[in-house]
Amino acid sequence: MKRISVLSIIMLTLCSGAAAQVAEQPREPQATFSLRIENDIYFSDRYYTNGLKLSYTQEGDDFLTSRLQFAALRLFVPDGRQSFETVSIGQKMCVSSDIHIPNPPADDRPYAGWLYASFGSHLASRDRLDSFAVNLGVVGPMSLAEDAQKLFHSIIDADWPEGWHNQIKNEPAIILAYEHVERLYRAEIADGLSTDVLGSVGGELGNAMTQARARLLLRLGFNMPYSFMPNRIDSSDGNDVQWRPTDASPDWHLFAYGGGAARFVGYDITLDGNTYRGGSSVVPKWLVGEALAGISARYKFFQADLNWTLRSAEFNTQRHPVHMFWTLSLKGYF
Repeated sequence: MKRISVLSIIMLTLCSGAAAQVAEQPREPQATFSLRIENDIYFSDRYYTNGLKLSYTQEGDDFLTSRLQFAALRLFVPDGRQSFETVSIGQKMCVSSDIHIPNPPADDRPYAGWLYASFGSHLASRDRLDSFAVNLGVVGPMSLAEDAQKLFHSIIDADWPEGWHNQIKNEPAIILAYEHVERLYRAEIADGLSTDVLGSVGGELGNAMTQARARLLLRLGFNMPYSFMPNRIDSSDGNDVQWRPTDASPDWHLFAYGGGAARFVGYDITLDGNTYRGGSSVVPKWLVGEALAGISARYKFFQADLNWTLRSAEFNTQRHPVHMFWTLSLKGYF
């Protein structure tokens, strides 16, 4: 009996040690491809009328640009977090309040396009995300916004935009973006059903955009991941980052979210016009508010998000006090 007892103790010890080793094994790194489309079709065809962004996000810090950005982030962020990096290309286009008018009034929003590439670095724990991104691109005709809108309108047989010859001039543009997100609250309501509240502060600095912002987001649903930001087009590039536990997590989720944001605008080249050259311009409002509502669904390796944004007036002479657009986000995990 003693031999059996000793043998049993040895076997239990070995099994528990092996189980601990399995539990401590790092999970496989995950990468994400995402496509985001923002448009005001079905609501209007004015002001911020279209955005497009294609992103690749992976765990690690392999890119040279990311290593430099991570070095800056780690000066202010505690170590020991999961690291992610993002590379994106995107385009943004803005038009006047009436695209049928060849020469819009001087106090109307200028036609403007912004074509860019961005490089983001992110440090995440379960309840905190810090993101830093560099956005480099060009505004003006070289942004190809005019060509893109006219091509799209010809495909869907929509009204022809007449005022692009008045767009702002070519100019290299840069945005340095930072975002800090905290999970302020999370509670399990029932098996698989939970809710959380996310708060964030951040901003952009550059000749394309200079602003500060604050955001609050409430989420409710099933198998909610430890992600941080709504699936919108953001210059800080943290939309595809989510902290992942070492144990297996569900391969599906379904949740709804809503919230609001305040932007404190110092400079917006799509409103203020070119930095050193004359042309169309209006006076931006220093405070812009936003309300957001959406839904997110994932099954295995595919995720889709749809949300709607209601934005207050962005410049003093804006004829329509609010503007609405939608965002469709499609993601693939591998």
